[in-house]
Amino acid sequence: MNNQTSQFISRLIIGRSLLFTTTLITSTMAFAAQSIEKEMTVNAKPQIELKVQRGKVELVGWDKDLITVSGQLDELSEGFIFEQKGNQITIEDKLPKSYRGNNEDGSNLVIKLPIKLMLEAEGVSADYKVENLSGQIDLALVSGNLKAEQMDGDIKLHTVSGNIESDKLNGKLELETVSGDIKDKSSAGKAQYRLVSGELESKDNQVTKLSIDQVSGDIEGNFSAVEKIKIVSVSGDIDISLSAKVTKASFDTVSGDVEVKFTQMPNLTFEIDGGPGGDINNELTDDKPLEAKYSARESIQFTTGDATGKFSVNTISGNIELK
Repeated sequence: MNNQTSQFISRLIIGRSLLFTTTLITSTMAFAAQSIEKEMTVNAKPQIELKVQRGKVELVGWDKDLITVSGQLDELSEGFIFEQKGNQITIEDKLPKSYRGNNEDGSNLVIKLPIKLMLEAEGVSADYKVENLSGQIDLALVSGNLKAEQMDGDIKLHTVSGNIESDKLNGKLELETVSGDIKDKSSAGKAQYRLVSGELESKDNQVTKLSIDQVSGDIEGNFSAVEKIKIVSVSGDIDISLSAKVTKASFDTVSGDVEVKFTQMPNLTFEIDGGPGGDINNELTDDKPLEAKYSARESIQFTTGDATGKFSVNTISGNIELK
């Protein structure tokens, strides 16, 4: 082996050793989660923009004009943004524009905020838990679950692929998931639920105005305070309970059974079109459905109480039961 060949081999070995060492250090740095403790004094009712792409985020309201952030940043974090411009606060665990890998732990943060605020928060693959906040609140996730408790104001909760679980929300509520379930308990005010593929379950609901749009999935709920209700369902059963407070109800369904129970006799005019392939069972009064002359189609019209309100159902292929 001549001297030149020997030198070349030596340089190659050293170069590969340096490359391996650099790769190892970079890999270790990329996956080392950084702890964080930050705080900021803010004005009353701050406007906050929050972005945490991956991991778990807990937002808690407290009676202080102070924001604190504690926990661990994403392993892929390129830096934590925590800045204020006027009344606008930006909070972000900044990630690369594109990333891949097997490590999916993401951020793990607890953020304490003033109770009254304006909040816009978003995530890509993250779970958010929010409690004790009031104001204009908009949370949007691509893939992740949302849990919200004791919130008041104009509240929007959206997730493309994930579940929404809420308790004691009050105000103007908008809950939406494309692929996931919604479980709502003890909410009040005006509510809109939208689901493409998933189940809706509502307990002890105190909303007065309610709208439900659902493509595929069942609807189950106790809406004892509702005065106006509108349900549009393409495929799925509806099983709900109403009280005598209801003054206007409209159901449009394509495939699925409808069962409505009244806790007290309502004051309504009922107009029900059972469509083809469905039966109507009326247990509220002695009125019986009429069958169409040339098709297997039933319909019924009748009144209860002083008939000051209106209840209408239009369905295609589904049974309707009133109790």
